[in-house]
Amino acid sequence: MCTLILGVEVLGPNSIFLGANRDESPERPAEGPGVLGAAPHVVGGRDSSAGGTWLAVREGRFAVALMNRRPTEPAPTGPASPLRSRGLLCLDTASAPTEGAFLDTALESLRRHAYAHCSLVGVGTDGEAWWIHVGGGSGPPRVSGIPRGWHVITHEDLDDRSEPRTRAVLDALGDWVPATAELAIERIARILRRHNGEGAESVCLHRDRFPTVSSSILALGALGEPPKYLHAAGPPCMTPYADVSHLLAGKVPASGGSAPAAKD
Repeated sequence: MCTLILGVEVLGPNSIFLGANRDESPERPAEGPGVLGAAPHVVGGRDSSAGGTWLAVREGRFAVALMNRRPTEPAPTGPASPLRSRGLLCLDTASAPTEGAFLDTALESLRRHAYAHCSLVGVGTDGEAWWIHVGGGSGPPRVSGIPRGWHVITHEDLDDRSEPRTRAVLDALGDWVPATAELAIERIARILRRHNGEGAESVCLHRDRFPTVSSSILALGALGEPPKYLHAAGPPCMTPYADVSHLLAGKVPASGGSAPAAKD
C-alpha cells in the first residue's frame, strides 16, 4: 500500500480504524479479500506472485499493514535475489503463534530474512499500536509506538509532514472525533477518493507507474458496533466499496445479491 490513514481509539477506547489505498503495478496479479489462514483466522488480500499480503486482519481484533518505501539503494532482483517478499513479513506477523506476540514475530521474521525497504504497522483493539521502519539492509529495524489519534503513513515515516500527501490528510482530519463508525467510514472514503483540485494532494493516484489499484477500510472495536471491513477492487474514485465484513467472522455469505456500497 502507499497511503494508510490510521485512527487509534478515535472511535472510543480499544478501537482501531484504517483506511488504505494500495498503489501497485496493474501487471502484478492479486486476489481480493479472503481467508489467508484458518488457525488463527487471518483475512486480507493476497499477492498472487509471492503469496503474501499488504493488509491482514487477525480474528477481527488486530490489523497489520505493509507500506513499501523508496529504496535507499538499488535492491537485488532476479532468481538469485536474497530478498524475501515483504508481503510475507506482513502475513508472518498476522499469523503470530499467540495474540501477544505480533511484534516479536515481526522482529523474528526480520532477523531470519532480508527484506527491501518498507514500513510495517501493527494495531489491535487491546491498545497495541506500533510501526517498524525496515531499512532494507541499511541498518537495524526501528520500532516506534503509535499514540492515540489520527495518523498517516505513505512511503516515508509515520506522520512525516514533509511528505505532501501525509501533511494534507493530517490537516484535513485534525482532532476530529467521529460520533460513529459509519461517519468515519464516509469521511475517510471521501479522502481516499480524492484527487488534486479537491483541496489537497492526490490520494487516489492515476499514473502509469504504481497507480491506485484497490482500497480498503476497517473499523474494529468501536463501542456498540460490529467490526466492519470494506473493500474496493479498483480505484475508489470509480469503484464502490463492497462490504466484506463477513470474512472477519469466517462466515460464508449467502449466494445471490451484491454487497452494499459505502456511502459517499
